[in-house]
Amino acid sequence: MNNRQNRHQGIGAAVDLGSTTIAVDLMDLNAREKILSFSFPNPQFCYGADIITRIRHCIEDSEKLATMGRMVRESLWRKLEEHLGQDFKRIEKIVYSGNTTMLHILRGMSVDGLAVAPFHPVSIEYAEIEEVQPIWHTAIYPPGFSAFVGADILTGAEYLSMGKYASYDLLVDLGTNGELLLLNKDCGYAASAACGTVFDHAVSGASYGSECIKAIAGCVKRKLIDENGTLKEPFFEKGIEIDKGFVIKQDHIRNFQLAKGAIYAGIISLMKKAGITKEAIGNVYISGGLGFFMDIRDAITVKMIPKDLAEKITVVGNSSLLGAKELLLTKNEDKSLILSEYEAIRKRTESFEFANFEDFQEIFLSSLNF
Repeated sequence: MNNRQNRHQGIGAAVDLGSTTIAVDLMDLNAREKILSFSFPNPQFCYGADIITRIRHCIEDSEKLATMGRMVRESLWRKLEEHLGQDFKRIEKIVYSGNTTMLHILRGMSVDGLAVAPFHPVSIEYAEIEEVQPIWHTAIYPPGFSAFVGADILTGAEYLSMGKYASYDLLVDLGTNGELLLLNKDCGYAASAACGTVFDHAVSGASYGSECIKAIAGCVKRKLIDENGTLKEPFFEKGIEIDKGFVIKQDHIRNFQLAKGAIYAGIISLMKKAGITKEAIGNVYISGGLGFFMDIRDAITVKMIPKDLAEKITVVGNSSLLGAKELLLTKNEDKSLILSEYEAIRKRTESFEFANFEDFQEIFLSSLNF
C-alpha cells in the first residue's frame, strides 16, 4: 500500500503562522482531542522583525522568498517530529492560518504585489493541496480578506461567530501588527493598523509588549508622563528607571504613541466608516499574543482602546489558532458549511487602507495623546 492510500493516520496540526511566533495545536482527528500544544519563534525573524522588511528582502533577492518559506517548513517539521516521535508519520493534514504575507512566503508566492499600492496579493482564496514532503499529507490554506488583513482574522471571526446580529462585533488582533474587523449581519469593514514591533521595544530592557504597556500606563497614572507624552523633570533627559536596566526613555515614548495611536485611530475610523457610535458595538474581542497578556486597564489608560468599550471586551487568546483548529476538525461532509460562512463574511466586508480614508490622519493625530 503506498503513502497516498495509507494517509488516514488520524493526526492533524492547526498552525498559526505568526510573523514573530508560530503556534501549533496537534489534534487526534478521530477522538477530536488535543494531543499537545507548542510554539516556537518564527525563524524568518533574522530577515526582519516586521513583514514589510521581509517583503523588501524577497523583492531585492528572489532567492530569499524560497529561503524564508523553507526555513518555516523545516523548523515546523523538525518540531513536529520532536514532539510526536514515531507518530510523526501519522500526520494526515495541516491547516495553516496567518496573515497574507506569511502565507504567501510559505507557499512561495510572489510578494511583489504586497509592497506597493494598490496591493494585489497573488491569492487569498481557499486552497487544499496534496503535499508529499516530508510525508504525504493535505495542506489547507484558509481564505483571507486582503493584502494586509489575512486568513488569521477570517478564521478567528468565524470561530467567534461574529456578525450574526444587527449590533456590531469588533475584533482587535494585537500581534506584531494590528488587524481590525468590524462586522454585523449586513456589512463589515477590515483594515490593518501599522504598529510593527514597537510595543515590544517601548521600554529599554523589557522583553514583552505587555510589560512595556504596563510600565508606561503606571507612569501616566502617576503623572510622570503628561498627556502629550512628555516625561516630567527630572526624567526628561535620563528617563525613568522602573527597575535595573528597565528604563522608559523619551524617544521610546514617542514611538509608542505612534503605535498605540494607530490602534486607537483604527478603531475610531472603522466606526466612522460604518457610520456608527460605540453604542452600536455589542462585543469587542481582543486577540493575538500581545492582546492575551496585556492588561485591558493599561490599554485604556494609555488610550490604545476607547474607554467606552471597556465593559464589552473579551480577551479570546489566539483566535487564529482556534479558527484553524475548528477547520482542521471539520468533517469533509460539513466543510462546505464553514467555507460558505467564510465567503459570506468576505462578501459583505469591505477591506480598505487607512491611508486612503480621508479622515484618518486627523483622527490619528488626535489619538496620540494619553
